[in-house]
Amino acid sequence: MRVNFLSLLALSLFPAVGLAAPVPGTTFKDWIVSCEVPKEATGDDASRSEEQRRHCYIVQNLVLKEKNQRVLVIAVTYPKGKDQPIAMLTMPLGIALPPGISLSVDGDKPRRYAVDRCLASGCKAGIVLDEKLLGRFKAGNRAVVTVHDGRRNPIALPVSLQGFTAALRSLQ
Repeated sequence: MRVNFLSLLALSLFPAVGLAAPVPGTTFKDWIVSCEVPKEATGDDASRSEEQRRHCYIVQNLVLKEKNQRVLVIAVTYPKGKDQPIAMLTMPLGIALPPGISLSVDGDKPRRYAVDRCLASGCKAGIVLDEKLLGRFKAGNRAVVTVHDGRRNPIALPVSLQGFTAALRSLQ
């Protein structure tokens, strides 16, 4: 009996990791958990409950204070059935598309990515967070996303990585 009591005591001292569903609105320093339920269920999802179809991600919004204008939304999630997270960046319409975007963490060499498409909600770029980049995000303090305006002048957008690791862990 003593072993069982000690085991229960030890388990009660540590938060359960990965056992609870992410809670929308939970803040991890500069990252917030958000969840969505697809409006229409198709295929395998058709028989699943709304809670089972819920998909969560972590997000950070960059807004110009002077104009209250959103300049970048970065959302990170695990695609269904995948262990490697992806980031979806949404930038305002009107950016120059040919140069794409670049991303650096704590001043390292920038990586270039294409802008996938532009919709009414903004221009989108998807990035797979491979093991190396994910490690940089987890260990880093600040990422910089560089876009180009209509005249192809670079615009550096800072992204805080404070709370990223804990926020991402909440999704697992």
